[in-house]
This record gives sequence, C-alpha cells and structure tokens, in this order.
Amino acid sequence: MTLGVWPVLAQDALGTISGRAVDEARKPYANFSVQVRDVTNGQVVQTVPLTAQGLFSAGKLTLSKRYLVELVDLRARKVVCSEGPYLLAGPDAVTRNDVNIDCGVSPAALWLILAGAGTATAIAVTEASPSR
Repeated sequence: MTLGVWPVLAQDALGTISGRAVDEARKPYANFSVQVRDVTNGQVVQTVPLTAQGLFSAGKLTLSKRYLVELVDLRARKVVCSEGPYLLAGPDAVTRNDVNIDCGVSPAALWLILAGAGTATAIAVTEASPSR
C-alpha cells in the first residue's frame, strides 16, 4: 500500500531550490536575479530576484528533473555564473536549500566537460575494439 502512495503524491509534489549569492553578487542585490534552468531542454523555468540579504528561493519546481541555478547581472544582461545541476526528486530531495552561488569553479561547465569526455572515451573504446 505504501509503495503505491508515493507515485500518486509525486504527481502533485513540487520542489524548491534556495540559497545565497553573496559571494558573487554585489550590493545592491536588486541588480541581480537568479534563474533556474531545466537541464534537459535548456529552458528557464523560473526567475527570482535576490533579497536585500543576497538570498533567493525558487519554488514550485517539478520533481524528477535536473536544474542549473544561474546568477544574472540585470544591468549587464548576462549570466555571471551557474551552479548545479541539482536533482529534485522525492521523497528525500524535494528541497535543496544550501545552494551557494560561487563562481570560483563552474560546476555546470565542469559537468558538461565531463559528460563530453565520457562520450569521447566511449567512442575511443569502441574504435579500439579487438574485434576489428
């Protein structure tokens, strides 16, 4: 019975990603926003302003998806940096409230590089197959 309840609840369940951007955003924080991007299709699903303390919270996010969190400089109209990707999945990972946007190392760029390296390795292994 319990196993059948979670899928039904998951259809209506939504997640939240929140955190801070004080390491990269400069005061006044009103000049910055945070956008949440769905990794699978590249679409921005939500944009939220930073609070006066440099905090953000993006709620009502669909579960079972991976999201990038991007800090946007509104004056320059550009993405400063991104964090993630973060997977929101239930029942234990519905909320991610410890995101710290820090441009020191771009995890999103690193994630994409590693994904590309994995593809290149798979191709090289296939090409070097002993059956050839």
